[in-house]
Amino acid sequence: MADDDLNGKFCYFHRDLSHGSYGSDVTCLQQYLKHQGFLCEEPSGFFGPTTVTAVTRWQVANHLYPPTGLYEFTSRGLYAKKNNLPSAEELLALEVQAQGGIRTCIDVVCMDADGGEFCQIACLKRGSSVTDKMHLCQQACQVAAGEACDRVFPPTQPRKYKKCLSLVARSCKQACQKALEKGIVEEM
Repeated sequence: MADDDLNGKFCYFHRDLSHGSYGSDVTCLQQYLKHQGFLCEEPSGFFGPTTVTAVTRWQVANHLYPPTGLYEFTSRGLYAKKNNLPSAEELLALEVQAQGGIRTCIDVVCMDADGGEFCQIACLKRGSSVTDKMHLCQQACQVAAGEACDRVFPPTQPRKYKKCLSLVARSCKQACQKALEKGIVEEM
């Protein structure tokens, strides 16, 4: 297992996070904050008071003022920059550029144990770099897989939910690498 996969260095944050948020993106943020020394507890997937405090401490340490404890546009952008990842807004711009032309689309389907499907489709213009395809695939996968975890494991099963969420980033990275190596993309 790669260190980056376990320590939140491959997170794609497609939304702002705040107190009460939950999901795989919260788990990934918590893994990152824990690895950086700002969070002492195990990632839970729930953005509660300790995560607010950890985000606030991270914001202060990174000179983001005023520190709010909200993981919003500025925080997401700084995280992406520090980890050499595109921000959600940069990935969205790639998708917008693809509209109206010949595109390469990545269709991510995650199945849950009950046969439910959670899909995300992401498209780039034809000729986009493998790196851009990889980033867009991973973001789409993390959203779809996170939704599957949310549905399958209700709050009454916190251990299974945490386990499911903890595997999302690594699983998506591996699945996208395999798909791109095999050329499993669709020209539209």
